[in-house]
Amino acid sequence: MKTRTPLSFVLFFLAVGCSSSESAAPSSGPSPVVLHFDAVDGAGAPYVCGAKGLHIAGLTDAIPGDLRFYVHDVHLLKGDRRVQVVLDQDNAWQYENVALLDFEDATDACSYVIFGKSKTPDTKRVLRGLPAEAGPYDGVEFTLGVPVALNHRETADSKSPLNTTGMDHGAADGRQFVRVSFYSGTTGATGDKDHNLLVFRSVCNNVTDGGKIPVSPEECAKPNRPTIRLAPTGGFDPAKDAIVVDVDAMFRGYTTPGTPGAHVDLSEGGRIDCYGPLNAGDLGSQIGAERCGRFYPNIGLDYATGRPKGTQGIFRIEKGKAK
Repeated sequence: MKTRTPLSFVLFFLAVGCSSSESAAPSSGPSPVVLHFDAVDGAGAPYVCGAKGLHIAGLTDAIPGDLRFYVHDVHLLKGDRRVQVVLDQDNAWQYENVALLDFEDATDACSYVIFGKSKTPDTKRVLRGLPAEAGPYDGVEFTLGVPVALNHRETADSKSPLNTTGMDHGAADGRQFVRVSFYSGTTGATGDKDHNLLVFRSVCNNVTDGGKIPVSPEECAKPNRPTIRLAPTGGFDPAKDAIVVDVDAMFRGYTTPGTPGAHVDLSEGGRIDCYGPLNAGDLGSQIGAERCGRFYPNIGLDYATGRPKGTQGIFRIEKGKAK
């Protein structure tokens, strides 16, 4: 004789099974993100090695020579909250919480070596990491430069990318936070000595010349570590949106290179020439202020103190431009 299972028991069993299955389902957590960076000239054309006729610093015949910079302390934004992004440790471009972005590939005019600072064909235009919370996100935030605890270590003793010899100034001076150069027929023959150059670093010799590593950036005469906060209308989608570097905006405020006559913000050859020692005023405070100081308001810093002042205009978000 067949025994029938009561319908109520079947329904109870199904309900318990569904409940157990639902409770065991993993909650959706954060997924790895890739932050895409791009570089353009004043007209929006790609700033890439081999390009010609770019709009930089009032010129229309600029040729890229270099573009590299460090960032650290990366966060995504959710409302008024900062969500930390733990960077992947790739043994090449990202170490601890700092990363190097590199847009030059050592071809064409990017092959020129300035002051013996070497280049490689490798490039890096993305950051990879894991955010502490899932999206959606309202924006992104990062600090330009190298953390003070890592900045003043000997290059040979440092992990990549902090051992990149083209971006170092020795333990006392630390790394070059930003290095960008371009060439122009307007300013003379385009060779390695005909560069327009901007090198940006912290000024901390008041501490490091004694062999000490600063505990805080605030110990430095000029920390020069601006925090870049980008929160566009409509939010920020790391998979679709790009963080764009406007190279022309870096040189905003300078006299157009090649302009006839003497100009205190240009070199004797009529070129932009802001190299590391000028940041520290080694060539005199007036020359340093004119040759390098024009860059500071563009990145949102005060030249006299190296601390936040005004609004930066170099970085922006472009929707749907991630590559």
